[in-house]
Amino acid sequence: MELQWPAAREPAAQRVWQQVLVPISAELRAGAADLAQRAVDRMRSELPQLFPDQQTVNENLVSTEASLRQLAHLIEVGGDPRRVELPPSTLAIARAAVPRHVVLADLMRFYRLAQELVWQWIHARITAAVSDPADLAKAIELATGWIFGYVDAALVHAEQAYSEERETWLRGAAAARAAAIDDILAKREHDPQHASKRLRYDVNRQHLGVTAWVEQVPQDGDAQPLLGNVIAEVARAVGADSNVIHPLGSLAVAGWVSRRRPFTQTEVTAAKVGELSGVRLAFGDPDGGLPGFRRTHVQASHARRVASLIGPHGGAVTHYHDVAVAALASADTEHAASFVTRVLGPLAATDEDTYRVASTLAVYLQENRSRARAARRLIVHPNTVSYRVNQAESVLGRRIDSDTLELSVALALLPALPRLAQRHATEL
Repeated sequence: MELQWPAAREPAAQRVWQQVLVPISAELRAGAADLAQRAVDRMRSELPQLFPDQQTVNENLVSTEASLRQLAHLIEVGGDPRRVELPPSTLAIARAAVPRHVVLADLMRFYRLAQELVWQWIHARITAAVSDPADLAKAIELATGWIFGYVDAALVHAEQAYSEERETWLRGAAAARAAAIDDILAKREHDPQHASKRLRYDVNRQHLGVTAWVEQVPQDGDAQPLLGNVIAEVARAVGADSNVIHPLGSLAVAGWVSRRRPFTQTEVTAAKVGELSGVRLAFGDPDGGLPGFRRTHVQASHARRVASLIGPHGGAVTHYHDVAVAALASADTEHAASFVTRVLGPLAATDEDTYRVASTLAVYLQENRSRARAARRLIVHPNTVSYRVNQAESVLGRRIDSDTLELSVALALLPALPRLAQRHATEL
């Protein structure tokens, strides 16, 4: 196979490339996820302003891993680093930096830190694999030139994507609308008429706040059109006649849908729009006016946070009224995790059987200790409910007649416990 990069075509260089760098590229591809995690962890410590929330962390993990896999492939085939085209997810991160008000210098620093980490990783493997001094020098020379060429090209593409997005942003109405939303959510805007004019959306109506997000980058690399379509589908499903969308990065949006008459919780719960192309949704409670615009969004944000904590135990759609207790009680992750383990003890175990017993107890208490209603919700026989409740008491080592409030709150938090503990460990 002829290498595409001219610097690697000379016979000695080609031999070193094939014998040293190609095997390292295979190791890089296999370890891309781990190296991406290390890179993002370092970025978070040195550039915390680039990571305002967990969604941003997840987006950068996806983007960094994609870039590392691309880098590994290009090394394997001896691709010319000067002709690199960045993965769509990486370009989406650069574009998403604009509405987040990330300065270009910080974005460029991100790439330089990644370059440093990757170079250290590759250098360590070259020195471990090569003993001949001449081959070692040639391998380091080739790798250094290639990595610097790749990063220089990547910086050009990222800066171009950022600059083009910024020009569009500054010219368009999107910037004014985003500023208006920021002012409303930060309680800097108090005049409903002025807010409505800035938004081109009547804030005096009834609102339903919703957050839509995806966990993975779509094949085309841009999740925003998909998420915008989902918000429009939400509006149709609940009979709204207007909506507004606010990007929350490259993989998430906040949305509001509105109409003149109030939304009912039944209408919202019955809206079946969460099974679309891997999109997850979090709803606030319906509310009205300028304060309601803010409140329903805050609730949707909390519902999304709880949905992210619950992970596999949750569904595609999360309603704030279903997780309000968990949202309130999980604000302090360390306190929440220790509270659940203290109250539930062995009933907080993560195995499937114990979790089923705990979940049944939670529904039983929510249904005011009615076996029949709990059985209907769980789609089991009432005797099964009784059996599992007795099992729960046995595991707890006490009756459930005392400290019921603590028990109910701990059970509400239980689905989020693994990630609560994980997030607390990360914060340490």
